[in-house]
Amino acid sequence: MTRSPGKLIGLVVALVALGWIGYGFVGRFYLKPVGKMEDEIARLEGISKRLNREMDHWIPVKKQLKGFGSTLLSQEFDKTEHRLRTTLQEIGLKTGLGEVRVSSSPPKAVRTPLAEARLRNRMLRKLADARDFAVIRGSFTGVGSLEQAAMGLAYLQQQPWLHRIDRVTIQPRGRDRSAFELDVGFSVIFAPDLCPKDAGMPVIVEPDEDSVLVARAIAGRNVFVHPAPPPVPVAVPTPVEPAPIPVPAGPAYDRWRVTGLVERRRADETVGVEAWVLNLDTGEQRVLEPGDDVLGVALVWVSGECGLFEIDGERVVIHQGQTLADRVSANSVDCPGIEGVKPMTGARTGEGE
Repeated sequence: MTRSPGKLIGLVVALVALGWIGYGFVGRFYLKPVGKMEDEIARLEGISKRLNREMDHWIPVKKQLKGFGSTLLSQEFDKTEHRLRTTLQEIGLKTGLGEVRVSSSPPKAVRTPLAEARLRNRMLRKLADARDFAVIRGSFTGVGSLEQAAMGLAYLQQQPWLHRIDRVTIQPRGRDRSAFELDVGFSVIFAPDLCPKDAGMPVIVEPDEDSVLVARAIAGRNVFVHPAPPPVPVAVPTPVEPAPIPVPAGPAYDRWRVTGLVERRRADETVGVEAWVLNLDTGEQRVLEPGDDVLGVALVWVSGECGLFEIDGERVVIHQGQTLADRVSANSVDCPGIEGVKPMTGARTGEGE
């Protein structure tokens, strides 16, 4: 059966239209979404490959991570805790501390700082939620002398596997403050992915010279004890000079005053003389005639206002109103009428001695 050309053309057009509609439907609902997904996958794969290449070529970071991994104690928490406690006990024995106690907590995962950022990309949000490592917190306590406590702290600060010292307390014990309790809080990283499989017991690192000097300086200056009082100076006895031997006091010549010199005359001739003397302290009055004396000063003669006296064989002159201490040598004064007076043959002892 033959068909007309018009029918054939209509059939072809119908088939083409039907194919075009079908292609549009498939492209819209299948090929286009699949293409977008393939583009996204290709873009993410490109980012991943670029990041991996950068990480592979980031040698310093890899070395640092490897070096940090060498300070980890174990890939397993039980072994980490055992090695931590055992090694800290050894440090306590090594520094002479007693009553050593070590405590630790289960590891607590730490979120990356990316968690604090405002991340919109799904992959970045997954990175922010990742946990790369955990932290084991613990404490170390021991009791000993101040030097032992300071050395214990120096040892703990030197250990690379104690990743952080969180707090330090040194507290005296007892009233005499001779024992001290060291209390140290620390943090240890637990990251199984970074720790080598063959990690063994940690090695105790000796403190360096500077740390030892600081520990000894702390022990040498015990700030927990009041400083000793300064030594009481020893009193050096002052040499005492012997008291001078008292010199016997001499006669109190200055306490006897000549108050009067009297001449008794008859027919223009002197027939007798007197000297009146007064004790200034007691008021005693005496009348001396030639030969009478007071304190060894004897009257010889009177001529006018000159009284001639004799003491220890020496002639002296005392004027009226003067004391016996005011006497002067008869050779040094001009007293008429006394030059020719004869020396006394003796003196009568008076009562004023």
